[in-house]
Amino acid sequence: MERCRVWWPRGRLQHEPVTGPTRLVLLGWLFARAGSVDVVVAAAIPLEEILRSFPSLEALQTIILSSNKRMPARLQEYAAFTILGDYVHLPREFEVFHSKQNHQSFGDQSVQKEHFGANQNNSIVLSGSLESGDQDRSDGNNKWEYDCSILDGFLDACKKSIVKKGNWVHFCCKSCKILKCDLNQVPVLNHLYLDDQKFETSHCHVILYDVPTAGRNHFSLGEDAACRLKSSIKKPNWINNLERKPLVFDLDPIVLALNCSNAARPSIAQEAATSTSVVLFSLHLLVQVTWHCVGIFFASVSTIIYIFIQVFQKYVSDISQYFMLQKIFRHSWKNMRLRSCQILYWPIFLQDKSLSSTVNVQYTHKAAIQKHALWLNIVIDLLMGSFLGAALLLKTEIICSWTFALVRYMTNSVLRSGCVWLMGDPAGFKLNTELAELLGMISLNAIQIYSTLWFIVGGFLRHIIWGLAFSGILFGLTVPVSLFIDVIQLATLHVTLLQWLISLIYSRQIQTVTSLWRLFRGRKWNPLRQRLDSYDYTVEQHVVGSLLFTPVLLLLPTTSIFYIFFSILSTTLICLCILLEITVSIIHSTPYAELIMWVVRRQRFPTGLFFHPVVLSSVSALDGDGLLSIKGCRKTEHLHGQSEPLVSELRCNCATFGQIIGQNYQNIFNGAALSFCKQLAYGILSGERIPTTLHLQFSRLPWMHVGTRDYWMLCHGSILSCAPKR
Repeated sequence: MERCRVWWPRGRLQHEPVTGPTRLVLLGWLFARAGSVDVVVAAAIPLEEILRSFPSLEALQTIILSSNKRMPARLQEYAAFTILGDYVHLPREFEVFHSKQNHQSFGDQSVQKEHFGANQNNSIVLSGSLESGDQDRSDGNNKWEYDCSILDGFLDACKKSIVKKGNWVHFCCKSCKILKCDLNQVPVLNHLYLDDQKFETSHCHVILYDVPTAGRNHFSLGEDAACRLKSSIKKPNWINNLERKPLVFDLDPIVLALNCSNAARPSIAQEAATSTSVVLFSLHLLVQVTWHCVGIFFASVSTIIYIFIQVFQKYVSDISQYFMLQKIFRHSWKNMRLRSCQILYWPIFLQDKSLSSTVNVQYTHKAAIQKHALWLNIVIDLLMGSFLGAALLLKTEIICSWTFALVRYMTNSVLRSGCVWLMGDPAGFKLNTELAELLGMISLNAIQIYSTLWFIVGGFLRHIIWGLAFSGILFGLTVPVSLFIDVIQLATLHVTLLQWLISLIYSRQIQTVTSLWRLFRGRKWNPLRQRLDSYDYTVEQHVVGSLLFTPVLLLLPTTSIFYIFFSILSTTLICLCILLEITVSIIHSTPYAELIMWVVRRQRFPTGLFFHPVVLSSVSALDGDGLLSIKGCRKTEHLHGQSEPLVSELRCNCATFGQIIGQNYQNIFNGAALSFCKQLAYGILSGERIPTTLHLQFSRLPWMHVGTRDYWMLCHGSILSCAPKR
């Protein structure tokens, strides 16, 4: 193996020097590849705790196998959670002793016994012992190396029975304060066994990582994170080529193992004292009783709302004018149905649907966002709707007076004055008097009829405002805004009808002029092949075409002026409705849960990983313990004659505000605005029908039909699933 990467949890590195030798048992995953090996350490447990907690090797093996079965199936395909090896932590006095031995002759073996003793139960021994001390000294190496690979009976049995394929990794610690961080030790690879064969590594990279925990942080390569916004600066070609280049090694299983490392640790802690357990049990019982009361209250309220929504939906669907009302009030009907489905489905989204969320921290964070996204969207929409409803109820008279003034101004100053102006000489254009008077009289009569109808409906304006207010309080802000869109379209129906009528005349004139122009050129449109073909017209056809071409062409400016005027009015109204529709879509698609969690803890939204190297710092030439100084050089010789390992910290980039909301908005508005602008421009220029809505698609939920008792139990269970676990 040329390279070895060790992924080590920072929590298992001591911040203070130890007083005696200790041995830790390492648990995690080992990913062996061609030319490299990755060792992901999930837990480093002292050997004394394992011997104290597990009476036999079978008990430890059962815990490890159960932990491995809880892991995701994708991770189990790459590697199994097992015992990786051991880690020996020696006190600083040993390094002082070793440094002095490199500069002066060794004493007798009593020095060895003085520092470490000859306890048979001690699992840390020296290679310069009674059996091999003379031989080592006779070799002339003048070096006393320690051998921590000698295992006691328990670890040797673990190595033979639990560890798959005979893999075993042994680490020793380097205890010297040369790192610019709050650590005083670094794990150093002593030896590596793969399939019972010892491998030498030319490069060892120790990567320190913070163990991902639920509610705090996790790691991600960025593929399933929030969509990155496109940079306005064009990237050079060498950067694009570098991005297309395949990765040297696959980080997916390693990141998955890191995210599951916290759940993979076997529980070996001793139980708390009996008195403390009794107090905690009483407190937990009180909390559970409180959550049961809260669950009963919310389940009862939700069931009453469920019954009301079901009865209202059944009553409306039985009305004979149901489909007509659905077409007229399509925006408000769509949003009311969506809000009703969200209110009905909130207990389903609130339930904890999978046990795997307790293993993978990344999945836990995603499940928490999906769990709270729906009800938080409903609550925020209801709050904004309540503010709007309260404002409408308090300012009803002012809104009525402003509405009447606006309608009067639009009718008299814009529509009537505009039609009279078009019947004369608008902007100096000489129009056809008879056609202008005809179109103007039709427009004025339609405006007068609709003004009369509006005067009758105006008496119910106060009730319409109250309806908007109460719909906002009951269903949220999106429902009154959608209802306001439908009211605007009904109030301006005469403008839409006049624009449709004049556009029909305008488009027919354009098509007639185009066809007659082809006649003069001897061409004919082939609808089957969608192309222009040559055609021999007769003299009579040319005469009739000439007689029709002149009046149609001369009447086209008059029709065009009226078409432009009403197209401007209709387009303005459509743009206003589109802005309101976009507002409703933004309210529905804004990820409120993600934004709140992003403000509280940004580490829950990683968008990529990077390695931050730990820089060595210079110390004095000779410290108080007699150790030689290290002048910031990374390639210093270790106790084993190996070069010092490269040490880095695993860190992640956090998503920005734009990356959080960009993916949601892109899913809603992807291509809708561009397509709408193209259809609107083509419809205005050609006189064809112009679009009046963006046709944005929200998440559609099917209507729920369950029994009242089942729905109450569902709501009660959903509330209890949010209760804190013991």
